[in-house]
Order: sequence, then C-alpha cells, then structure tokens
Amino acid sequence: MQIGGDYLLPQTSLRNTGTAGANVIDDEANFQAQLKAATDKLDKSSSVKTMTEDEVAKRDKEIKDASVQLEAIMLKLMYNEMWKTVPKNKLFGDDNAMDIYRDMYNEELTKVVAEGGGIGLADFIYKQLTQAK
Repeated sequence: MQIGGDYLLPQTSLRNTGTAGANVIDDEANFQAQLKAATDKLDKSSSVKTMTEDEVAKRDKEIKDASVQLEAIMLKLMYNEMWKTVPKNKLFGDDNAMDIYRDMYNEELTKVVAEGGGIGLADFIYKQLTQAK
C-alpha cells in the first residue's frame, strides 16, 4: 500500500514470492479492507452534534458537582490523616464508637467545607475539565 509516495508494507518482487509474498499481499489486502471500513464508518458518523445551551449548562453543573465531591473526598482523607496524629485517650471516650462518630462528622464537615468554597481544589479541577483545547 502506498500513501503519499511511501510504501507502508513491503512490496513483492521476484525475490519475495511464494508463501511469504502471498502473506504480504494478504496482509496488505486485509489492511486495505479494514482501513476502508474504518474510513467509511468515520465518514458516516462524522456529523458533529452541537450541544444546546441547556445541555452545556447541565454538563457544566455536573462537572462542578463532581469537582466539589472530589474536593470533599480529598479533604476527608486529609482530616482522617490529621486525626491519626492525635493521641488516643480512653478518658475522653476514645473507642470504636467515637471513631465511627468522628468519621461521620468528618464526612459531613468536609462536604460543607467543599460546598462553601473549600481550599480551591474544586475550582481548579472544574477549570481543568472545562478548558477548551
């Protein structure tokens, strides 16, 4: 096969005959058929669908919500790691129930912090996901 004057597969000659030459010809024919099928499929589906203003607004809201949720998860991980540095003390009820309560508290706290602006991670993620290429 030749594109722009360059051969993509080795060409057969008098030296390249027999089974090896037949394999090269078969490979090239298969490649040509696959390339044509892919090109035809691309040509048929190349109609670009533009999004309406409502669809764009909905998509942007979904991206913003996902960004805020990701920031909340990151903050919760950070809070959990910070709590690991606090020494445990039985005097103040530091047991399994307290760990469960603290985990639930941290989850809700980080959701509220992220929705209120957080540390800016959600805005950064949103900008990265919505910037035009």
